Amino acid sequence: MFNSQTISTRGLLAAAIIGSASAYSIPRDTFTPTIKGTPQVLGLVSDPSLNRDSCGSVRFQTRDFWTCRDTQVNDAQGRPGGGTVSSTAAFTPFSFDGTPYIEETNIIRMTGESSEPFYHMTNEQCSACNQCNGNTAGACTDGKSRYALWPDSPPMVTEGQFEGQVTAYTWIRNQRIEGLTLLQNNPSAALHKITYDPFNPDPKALPSVSVVNQDFCPEGSFAYGSYGNMVNNGVAYLYAKADDNGKPIALAKVPADSVEDKSKYQYWVGDSWTSEQPSISDKNAHLVNAGAGGQGTYYYYEPWGRYVWIGQAGISISAEFFITTATEPQGPWSEPKLLYKGVDGNATLPAYSLQAHPTLRPGSRNEVYLTYSKVDRWDGVELDVYSTPLIRIEWE
Repeated sequence: MFNSQTISTRGLLAAAIIGSASAYSIPRDTFTPTIKGTPQVLGLVSDPSLNRDSCGSVRFQTRDFWTCRDTQVNDAQGRPGGGTVSSTAAFTPFSFDGTPYIEETNIIRMTGESSEPFYHMTNEQCSACNQCNGNTAGACTDGKSRYALWPDSPPMVTEGQFEGQVTAYTWIRNQRIEGLTLLQNNPSAALHKITYDPFNPDPKALPSVSVVNQDFCPEGSFAYGSYGNMVNNGVAYLYAKADDNGKPIALAKVPADSVEDKSKYQYWVGDSWTSEQPSISDKNAHLVNAGAGGQGTYYYYEPWGRYVWIGQAGISISAEFFITTATEPQGPWSEPKLLYKGVDGNATLPAYSLQAHPTLRPGSRNEVYLTYSKVDRWDGVELDVYSTPLIRIEWE
């Protein structure tokens, strides 16, 4: 349930971040975000009947929509078991003031069906694994590998965030893994389209999802949109991170209403936008400091007039949130700095899938919400229990 190829010691963290920046002489953003007071741990985003891993969210009008990775059903004692569902989705409600609704038990309750994967295996993947129907984990018949169709980012809304039918997109790499090892670097990525009718009378009904193109980002290329994405002023900015040495990050953009039309994509290469997609090895396409290398979230924050990335360092398995900013989506980005340290779990992989939730911030509130997957052992045995703490940070 952890999406990483290599796990290294946390002691290498500072050297890795500073080293990647020192190889370049590009001026960085010097803005320094400052936290006001003490961050608040508000509670857990949870359906207590389910063991959900790696959740991210985006506002769908009057509710917040969550997509998660591997999910298991809990028994009456809260112990996870049974089969694994590779991705699930759910809604959480808002209070009257637009903030997340927190029950007296400190639960931000998820509601939604969970028996089938939200993002389904494609026909090609079913054929490769010689199975599909009822195969909720994406498992292959070799008994070792699986297609882990894990969203690294929540859906990117392009239409209807506040009214009308909602349209959103997710890019998911078609990664086949054995254990936690990716069997092929830089696999292709599928573009998934999500549509939602907010007037559906069933409060548990989830959006519909379809595959626009299984290989929208071809194998061996940057999987733009999969590492992170955002929409600002009608333009979708799509970030990719390759599996090659250095884990380079690259950027594309497209009008938000033309996500499915690759002819309208442009790519940042060197110092300008071009319609020619660069190769992964083209260093002119590699952004400096546009993230700390791990999972995170991009967004535009108007009060600062800056683009923001908040997330995890690439070699960390701790709830250490880093932040970097830039005045343009391509940068130059500031050197990533430690923003907040959450409480780690006591499992082998104690914390990961760090996310920011900018659309949970109602109106012009000067704040941001954070979550991560906190992993603990069930009574000390070889059984991992996942929780999703929700943290509120207020800015100076």
